[in-house]
Amino acid sequence: MKVILTQYQEKLGDVGDIVEVKAGYANNYLIPQKIAIMATKGNINQMELVKKAAIKVEAKNIEEASKTAEGLIGITLNFIVKTGEEGKLYGSITNKDLAEKIMGDKKIEIDRKKIDLPEHIKELGQYDVDVKLYKEVKAAIKVVVEPDEESKALIEAHQKEKEAAEAEETKKIDAEIEAEAVKGKAKEDRETKEAKEAGEDIAGPEVLETGQDDPKTEGKKDEEKKTKDK
Repeated sequence: MKVILTQYQEKLGDVGDIVEVKAGYANNYLIPQKIAIMATKGNINQMELVKKAAIKVEAKNIEEASKTAEGLIGITLNFIVKTGEEGKLYGSITNKDLAEKIMGDKKIEIDRKKIDLPEHIKELGQYDVDVKLYKEVKAAIKVVVEPDEESKALIEAHQKEKEAAEAEETKKIDAEIEAEAVKGKAKEDRETKEAKEAGEDIAGPEVLETGQDDPKTEGKKDEEKKTKDK
């Protein structure tokens, strides 16, 4: 279905553009929201006049947005907030808060809807935020969220406790590993000793080398010889 845009739409086009969309999208959203009108011959002729006037307005809007963007170059918004021991904010920072901060710090009025903040800020840190001023005209600002002195002391104390607990846990694990190693070594030594003793029992009395006389047998032979000589 063909419609004529009466407003700029980022993914569709500009004022006066004739675009083709699904009938349901046109009838249920674009036309009821007055973002587009039916692409009839009469509407097309009318929008040609509107488009010519829109070109002048467009140039003015781009110029104003560009000036605003220049005023936002290099801006950093600093927030000092109260937090819990893990650095979580009590509440959150929204695009409305950012717009008010820009107005307070730079005396630049920004529609909060133009501040592209997908999620509210709920933690300490640095954030890069885009301000979509007009169509392709954008500005990047930096937001820094830091704890107040009371919250900072709370976070540091919690961090020390956490590090001490982790060190204790590491020490405990090391001790368990060492105990297991000692236990394993003792078991290995015991098994080695038992294996050695079992091997000696199986071997029995010492076997003489071939050709070697047993001392007891040799002694008996000597006695027999002496008796014969007598």
